[in-house]
Amino acid sequence: MLYIKDGYPEVNEIVLCTVTKIYGNTTFVQLDEYEKEGVLTISEIAPGRIRNLREYVIESKKIVCKVLRVDGKQKRIDVSLRRVSVPVMKDKLEQIKKEEYSDRIYEDVSKELSISKDELFEMTYESIFEEYETVFEALYDIMIDNKKIDMFDSLDAKGKEVLINVINDRIKPEKVTYKSKFHLKSRDKDGVMLIKEAIKSSKDALSYDDMSIIYTAAGEFEIKIIHDDIKSASGLYKKFKESLELESKSRKLEVEIK
Repeated sequence: MLYIKDGYPEVNEIVLCTVTKIYGNTTFVQLDEYEKEGVLTISEIAPGRIRNLREYVIESKKIVCKVLRVDGKQKRIDVSLRRVSVPVMKDKLEQIKKEEYSDRIYEDVSKELSISKDELFEMTYESIFEEYETVFEALYDIMIDNKKIDMFDSLDAKGKEVLINVINDRIKPEKVTYKSKFHLKSRDKDGVMLIKEAIKSSKDALSYDDMSIIYTAAGEFEIKIIHDDIKSASGLYKKFKESLELESKSRKLEVEIK
């Protein structure tokens, strides 16, 4: 659901654009989320010398840009393509993809409630953007905690029930990976065995299968916990850390946790 934002974008904001016109060395783009025109000069398209501008931009092409300057009086927005890294571009495109997925969820819910998608959006958008930056973030949070559907005061009981059912059916928890490193040292002749025991006992204390601990360097280990949400993963790590500190103390190990 690519909603239209009011006003102008912020400097350094990452925006989705559509190439509209190319005049000489200047490319004009439409900022899709603001419905405003932006200017992309040739120096901001790619580093180095550009022999053929159309290798990078052509009319109707979608590109991810960074906002460089905003002049509300002149109604001019300067953007850059070359200053957007590949990871940032991928994150933005993934965000857009999720918003489009949210749009399909709204379509399904509006059909079941016999109202238009726009009506449904009008009934929910204020509550969403008071706390979230995107529609998908709000829907995902509702999937994690169904009670958060109560943020939509304008929806009646049936509307809330239908929306929850569609959200729970269409959105699944995303796995997150929590990583951290720790060091263990021992001056005991049986130090290697003591370190292994401390790690095993700390791991067993969690009773959680989707985690691993690997040896990475002299005295250094990495723990990796995979979970549905970062809060739960960090909570498990905190328990592991507390257990490891106790186990290390009982075995007279030197422990350093980053």
